[in-house]
Amino acid sequence: MQLLGERPPLALVACSDDWMSRALENVFQQRGYVVAHTRSGTQALELARLANHDLLVLDESLADIAVLELCRTIRNGSQFDHSIPVVITSSTPSDPRSRLIAYSAGAWEYCTHPVDLDPVFTKLETFLRARGELILSRTQDFVDANTGLYTSFGLRQLAGKMSARAQRNHEAFACVAFAPQVQDREIGSSMLWKESPTGFADVAHVFREQSRQSDVVGLVGESRLAILAPDTDAAGARLLVARLQRELDHASRSKSISGQIRLRVGFSAVADLAESKVNVAELVHRAENALDHAPLQGDTTAIVSYEDLPIFE
Repeated sequence: MQLLGERPPLALVACSDDWMSRALENVFQQRGYVVAHTRSGTQALELARLANHDLLVLDESLADIAVLELCRTIRNGSQFDHSIPVVITSSTPSDPRSRLIAYSAGAWEYCTHPVDLDPVFTKLETFLRARGELILSRTQDFVDANTGLYTSFGLRQLAGKMSARAQRNHEAFACVAFAPQVQDREIGSSMLWKESPTGFADVAHVFREQSRQSDVVGLVGESRLAILAPDTDAAGARLLVARLQRELDHASRSKSISGQIRLRVGFSAVADLAESKVNVAELVHRAENALDHAPLQGDTTAIVSYEDLPIFE
């Protein structure tokens, strides 16, 4: 049963009980799902973050992370898609209090063994169809009318398609996140800079004009943007930043944009996306993380690589 049009729905089953895991996998496969399974709560978090699942099934048999804590982490973490339903399964007899606790943790449904999945599938069919229709309706929101850049939604959708192609071709890939800073004031011999929406449309125009045809430029915040750059390694990412800064300096001198612009930059790059075991959406997340660590002040471009952060070691 293909509810989402382009592909069969994907389910992730996280369960430490081998028999129960196989039983759930068989039932979901019979209903037309493609199923991935893991015995680890930690790995479930990683898979939920990196893959585009349509359903997460978390069993309380997981030993390394309590299932309610796992559910809360998925529901509260900014790197997870909060529209994906989470089903918690439990060997403990159901009671109103247990259900309430599960729902408070962010569960979409709570089931006890033996699991009666017929009502769950009926609800899922309705939910996933509505979710698919919502995604289709939002395709018109791919591009921001003010800047001409892809929206954060459009960027996420394109990231999935670019991941598949780059992994298939074993390409290098980089994501570079930018926070343009405008000149604030001068104190002594030092210039102070600040992030500001002022002139952001001008910066966006320069980025669109100077990016390669294969690059994707999109918004990742009110005054931040990112470039998805296929076939680009870490050295190429730094060259990309230097070229864009030169173009901004030239536009400032020629008065085609107002004032001086300095770039705060964070990036993440891999030499082979397939071997790196990450996808483009994860590179975007890493680039934004690196951007948050870029120095706020300075007279030159501030650029930080995610791979050079202490948390990466």
